[in-house]
Amino acid sequence: MATTLLILDFSGTLSLEAVRFGTSARLAMALQQSGLQALGIDTERYWNDLVVPTWVEGSTTRIGLRALLSRKLQERGIPLATAVRSAGRFTRAYMAASVIDPAWQPLFAILQSRPQIIPLIATDHYAEATFQIAGELATLGWSARALRREHNRIKRVRVGPLHHTALAFIANSADLGVAKADPRFWQYVQIGLPERVTQVIVVDDFGANENLADFYADPTRVERRRQQTISAIEEVFHVSVQMIWFTLDRRIEEIIQNIIGSG
Repeated sequence: MATTLLILDFSGTLSLEAVRFGTSARLAMALQQSGLQALGIDTERYWNDLVVPTWVEGSTTRIGLRALLSRKLQERGIPLATAVRSAGRFTRAYMAASVIDPAWQPLFAILQSRPQIIPLIATDHYAEATFQIAGELATLGWSARALRREHNRIKRVRVGPLHHTALAFIANSADLGVAKADPRFWQYVQIGLPERVTQVIVVDDFGANENLADFYADPTRVERRRQQTISAIEEVFHVSVQMIWFTLDRRIEEIIQNIIGSG
C-alpha cells in the first residue's frame, strides 16, 4: 500500500495563535503579566537581547525556553528565583497560546479514516513545544510519538495522553538537534518512522507568517529556508514531494481539500 507522509508545520501553519502571541500588543501584555517588563524587558529587548542570541541553542537542544530566558535574565543581574519565576510565567503563557486553529479540525478528523497517510508535525521550536503539540493533538483525538535523538539513536517517545488509536508523530528540532532545513533532520525522521513512505506532502509557511519583528520572518531567510527544506526532504526520501506553501491569505479549507485530494 502506498504511504503518504503529511508534513505539517506548527507555528504559523497549524497554530496561528502562536504567531499572534508575538504581535506587539500581545507580547507587551505577556511581558507585563509575567513580570519580565518590570525587570526591564520590553518587546524590543525581548527579541534582540533574549531570543536572537539564544535561538540556535534553544531550537536545537532540549534546554527549553524557560531555562534560556532565566539564564539571560541572570546575566543582567536578576536574582535566580525572580528570573526563574518570570521566565516560567512567560513560557507557560506562550505555550498556552500555541493552540491548533479550529479550522484544521476537519483535516484531523478525515485523517483518522485514512491510515495510508502518516501525519508528522515538524517544527523548529523550543523543547516545551513537543508536549504542547501532543496535548493539542490529544484534543483532536490523536495520540502522539515524538522522534528524539538520544545517544546517536532515534527513539519514538510517547508524549501526552495515549488513549487514542489514531497516531501522529512530532519532529521538533529541539529533540533532533538540527533544524528542518538540514538534511539530517529528515534522515532522523526517516529512521524514526514505522514504515517507508512513497509520497510526501509538505504544508508550511517557512516562517513567512511570523511577525516581522521576529528575525525568523525575514523574507530572504524565509525563501532560503523554503528551498533548503524542500531540497533536504527530496534528498532524503527520494520520492515525489508536493509543497503547499501556507500563507495567511489562503483559506485553510482550501488547503485541506488539496491535501485530501493528493493523499
